[in-house]
Amino acid sequence: MNHYRRGRRLPLIAVSLAVIALVLVPKGALALEKATVQLKWLHHFQFAGYYAALEKGFYRRAGLDVTIKEGGPRTEVEDEVLSGRAEFGVGTSAILLRRARGEDLVVLGQIFQHSAAVLITPRSTGIRSIADMARRRFMYSNQHGDMLTLLRQNGVSEKELVQVPHNGDPRGLISGKADVMMGYSFNEPFILEQEGVPYLLFSPLTYGIDFYGDNFFTTRANIESRPELVRAFRKATLEGWRYAMANKSEIVDLILAKYSREKSRDWLIFEANQMEALIQPTLVELGYQNPERWRQIGESFAKLGMVPEGFDSTGVSFDPAPGKYYRVILQILLVCGSVIAVLVVIVMKFRQLNRTLKAQVAERKAAEEALRESEERLRVIFETSQAGIIMVDPQGVIRFANKRMAEMFGCPHDKLIGSDYKSHLHPEQCEVGSKLMEKLIRGEMEQACTERRYLCGEHGDFWGYLSGRRLETPDGKLQALIGIISDITDRIKAEEARGKALMLLETLLAHSPMGIIVFDGETGSCILLNQAAADISCWGKESLLGRNFRNSASWRDGGLTAIAEEVLADGGARPLEAQLHTAGGNEVTLRCHLSRFEVEGKPHLLVLGQDITQEMRLERENKRIEAQMLNMQKLESLGVLAGGIAHDFNNILTGIVGNISFAQLALPAAHKAGAPLLKAEKACQRAAELASQLLTFARGGQPIKKAFSVKPLVGESLSLVLRGTNVKGVIDIADDLCVIEADEGQINQAFNNIIINAVHAMPGGGTLTVTGEDAVMEAGNRFGLTQGPYVRLSFSDQGCGIPKADLEKIFDPYFTTKTSGTGLGLASTHSIVTRHGGMILVDSAPEKGSTFTIYLPSTGHSVAEEAGQDKAERLHGGGRMVAVMDDEEMIRDLTQSMLVELGYRVDVCSDGAEVVELYRAACARGERYSAVIMDLTVPGGMGGKDAARRILELDPEARLIVSSGYSNDPVMSEHRSFGFCATLVKPYTAGDIGRVLGEAINSN
Repeated sequence: MNHYRRGRRLPLIAVSLAVIALVLVPKGALALEKATVQLKWLHHFQFAGYYAALEKGFYRRAGLDVTIKEGGPRTEVEDEVLSGRAEFGVGTSAILLRRARGEDLVVLGQIFQHSAAVLITPRSTGIRSIADMARRRFMYSNQHGDMLTLLRQNGVSEKELVQVPHNGDPRGLISGKADVMMGYSFNEPFILEQEGVPYLLFSPLTYGIDFYGDNFFTTRANIESRPELVRAFRKATLEGWRYAMANKSEIVDLILAKYSREKSRDWLIFEANQMEALIQPTLVELGYQNPERWRQIGESFAKLGMVPEGFDSTGVSFDPAPGKYYRVILQILLVCGSVIAVLVVIVMKFRQLNRTLKAQVAERKAAEEALRESEERLRVIFETSQAGIIMVDPQGVIRFANKRMAEMFGCPHDKLIGSDYKSHLHPEQCEVGSKLMEKLIRGEMEQACTERRYLCGEHGDFWGYLSGRRLETPDGKLQALIGIISDITDRIKAEEARGKALMLLETLLAHSPMGIIVFDGETGSCILLNQAAADISCWGKESLLGRNFRNSASWRDGGLTAIAEEVLADGGARPLEAQLHTAGGNEVTLRCHLSRFEVEGKPHLLVLGQDITQEMRLERENKRIEAQMLNMQKLESLGVLAGGIAHDFNNILTGIVGNISFAQLALPAAHKAGAPLLKAEKACQRAAELASQLLTFARGGQPIKKAFSVKPLVGESLSLVLRGTNVKGVIDIADDLCVIEADEGQINQAFNNIIINAVHAMPGGGTLTVTGEDAVMEAGNRFGLTQGPYVRLSFSDQGCGIPKADLEKIFDPYFTTKTSGTGLGLASTHSIVTRHGGMILVDSAPEKGSTFTIYLPSTGHSVAEEAGQDKAERLHGGGRMVAVMDDEEMIRDLTQSMLVELGYRVDVCSDGAEVVELYRAACARGERYSAVIMDLTVPGGMGGKDAARRILELDPEARLIVSSGYSNDPVMSEHRSFGFCATLVKPYTAGDIGRVLGEAINSN
């Protein structure tokens, strides 16, 4: 038989070549006709056929000079063709919508038998249906009628979409710019899968909307006026598509080289392979379009009101059959001559055929015998199969089935044959089962595998696994559908039961507040854990699965590995508390319970863990707070004692300092006693600061603020503290640094504490560098400071540094690393800086020194030089009348002497009642005191606060100055709230009292 076929082909091939040689007479050298084809989108493999037709010369051989124009999301292809800017366009089934508007557009050929358009949304958006897309951000293009049909069919109007620009890039979904994107099944999913973004696709096919995809079209006017151009373009385009689908890799390289570098090669290959299923080049001839299918698409549009009822889709598809042209007639005549020649050759070969006929007959008989044997084997297999086997004709009627199929359907075999296949489907499966069978019948699918629920008799049902495929005739027509159905009811029920059990287990694990981990006892690998365990360890669940507890350094260091081995060895459960390190390097305390259980004879380790780090921290914190409360009680007692001592001590110091300053006023400026007296005055001031430091830390209190420059204060602190040490002080602060408004004594105390700490850190000597600069804190700064100008001071030493474990404790009260330290220095420094609205930071490392940085609010401007004024003139009283009230006789006498020396007239008294009477008498005489200095506290008598209230009742304009050795009393820090215009802190000098009086009187 094979020899006969080969013999027959030879003359046919020869004759065919002769016919082709006669028909394909070279055309005359004609000018190429120009034509433009408008694409609907950006350059992709989606338009590979047009690129291939152009670059491989198919258009040129057809006499065409073709230009390909790229489209985009805003391109209206139909408008480009109707306006004449392009002769041809690439469109979709939406062309029917334009025809309904009276635009006579004609589809020349279909490329995609099924639409590639889909709706894409990341799972993170929470969208689970088409209806959920209403009022969501949508990258939308109106080029697809099936997309519009899909939305309207699910109750979503275009007006309900929040449209955002559509540039064809799915990264807009990834970045959150849009919630839904209209794209193609062979395009955007590639990027989402590469980025690892879970997503959902909504395809019209899933909802029974099966429209044509890409096509190429023109106008009826072009077809009638330029028929040869249209036919030439159609033929060359289809040649290009056939070449592109047969040479995908080559066309991909062509696109990358000449049309678009926006997409990677892998992306274009992915797109090409996905298009295979939509074009179906091996099942449907390229360019083929079915008028009946166009009618169904039109009906779909009509149901949704997108085209008028009864809209006629006839005329939308182009008839490629040629007319009666002379050249065609000549070709027919040539073919007829060729047929005659073939017949002559057949006659000549007739004898040869007769000789082979007998051999063919014998061969056929042998084949028929083998066929009978094969049929017998198939019959035995067919009848003994434990799966049901069924054959259904194109109308859905069962024409053949085995006995097992009748048993599964619960009906006699003779009644099964001739029954409707759909009648055996369970009601809940009828719709989806019918659609699947219709797709197989229409040839949209070659085979299908699915799980389906069937009826079994009148009251029963079962689950079956269906494997079905088309049985076709040699010419490709559907003969029947063949299906094999296996009963999987037991498996489905077992899976449902297992699913419920697993869901219960997963629910318990997910809601358990304790961490739960299961390890394989033999391998040591983690096989199960809940989210609580992952949260405790700070690892992801995926990272922990498969980890071996025997290789865990954290387990080994925390003692868990040894306990786990003991539990696996003897089976005894063990509770314990362990310290483990998390993925972030933090240490957590776990209360664990380890036990052993077996699954299928294999040991497993169950670990229940509860994070008690916070519980332990709170327990430690409570103990620390109890200790601090005890310290605070001691501190409060110390504060009461310190307050009394400070008051008496300051009164004594006032006598000393005042007499020293009074002596300075009496001495000439160049007198040799001036320098010793100045040193004695400063020493007394340091003694006062010592008492103030103890009082500040013990009792707190608000600072008594004034504006001053920090540079002189830093220099004074360095000079005092570093004197007699081997530490060198360096000051790097500009003279025009902004001034701060603060309590000078408290800030000086804070500086001294830091400098003393630096000296102790450099026992072998070194350099302490103090730098200062202006800074501005913006709103919401990382330090949490109030917005505004600040001064930043840094004290950097070259000492031994502070260990990391001590850095968090250095500002705690009573914490010290020195054998003789009190632990109050840095604690009081922190308290002072904080009360001034600032912040203190420390940066240190062992053997690399330490840097303490202080931020203090500033006024935002520097101190102006006060030149041309004589200090004596600023201090002179000019004969003004002043009253002084103090319970200490020594202070009254001293203050009176200093004020008289400064040019004031002075009246003195010992308590508040007396000073009120003095003021009343002065007012009665028509005189008025320029200022009144009052001691805040008078034991057993009226103090300055009550006296001030009574004087202000007599004279609201009275200039009152409060004086006290209790520098931390609220009246001193908030003096204006109590009616005072200034403060005079004991001990004070003649210069202090003169300056304060001058400010109080002149500010009136």
